[in-house]
Amino acid sequence: MSTILPNGAVAEHLAPRTARKSDDYVAGIVEAQERLASATGRKTATREEKQRRLAGILADKDNYMVRLGQGMIGPIQLKLRYQGMTRNVLLEDPLTPGVPVMYDVLDEYGQAYILSGNEGEVRVTPFEGKKVPVRLFRIATFPQIKKEDLWYLRVNIVEYAQDMSKQAIMMQEDARLITVLEAAINNYAVDPNHVVSPNHIVNELSGYITPDSMYDLVALIEVHQLEASRLLFNPIDYRDLYKWDINQTGWAFKDRVVAGERIVQFGGFQVQRSIEVPQGTVYMTPSPEFLGVFPVMYSLDVEENHTPEKFHKGWVMDELVSEIVLNPRGLGKIVKA
Repeated sequence: MSTILPNGAVAEHLAPRTARKSDDYVAGIVEAQERLASATGRKTATREEKQRRLAGILADKDNYMVRLGQGMIGPIQLKLRYQGMTRNVLLEDPLTPGVPVMYDVLDEYGQAYILSGNEGEVRVTPFEGKKVPVRLFRIATFPQIKKEDLWYLRVNIVEYAQDMSKQAIMMQEDARLITVLEAAINNYAVDPNHVVSPNHIVNELSGYITPDSMYDLVALIEVHQLEASRLLFNPIDYRDLYKWDINQTGWAFKDRVVAGERIVQFGGFQVQRSIEVPQGTVYMTPSPEFLGVFPVMYSLDVEENHTPEKFHKGWVMDELVSEIVLNPRGLGKIVKA
């Protein structure tokens, strides 16, 4: 990665960062859980403990809403990291305010795929020198709760607002991810410059996703000396995995399914699901460092955002980010006929 200096020169180093990665929040939460477990033998607080904590925050008349909002950020980041697709498919990269950044395009023909603006538009960007600038966009959510719910110490309402905020941010991140993956795969298939296994789209004719179609797509990606590592499903297509017989999966896989375990891995693949993935399509991606980046200027920022005429207390939570595919050669998709 390169940094543009004020004189126009390019410095080949990583600039110091000020934003935090979701992994940093995860580490803090895990540490807090371990402290709680050490003190009480439990990793989660009881309802009564949560109510006492909420009452203590409400006693701070001037800052209680900011403190509540800031307290939601860590758990939301934790779930974005482990439940969302974007931060597992792209390499999260915190940016330094005021320092323009350019990334090296990994495609041999100098094409990258960037989301530009807030409308989900994808721009195909061939750049001289194979470097691509960051174009940031905002993702936001506006959670609100009734004023009386706070003073009744209804902890579940606060937790519900937190969960809905997570869902809203995650769906926006993942929807934009699918948009940029689609553009990269489809454009790569029709680009005349790509002559080595250019079409990374496998049609599944059986009516459900099979291991054979996965292995066919893996072969198309491995021609480029890349290894596929992730599968992205719609929840409906994800259930196709449960239809595989023992000859395809082996006993150990079937035993886990019968025991009620959720399938999060098959062979060398991490398996994720999201309603943002179009039904009938499964995406295959390489490890994040071989695909692209998720630049983050800040994530998440929280400010008070009340609606007093409705007696609602609330926040605005937003992040300034981008999503860039730097190497489309490791991407592919399976499409049900």
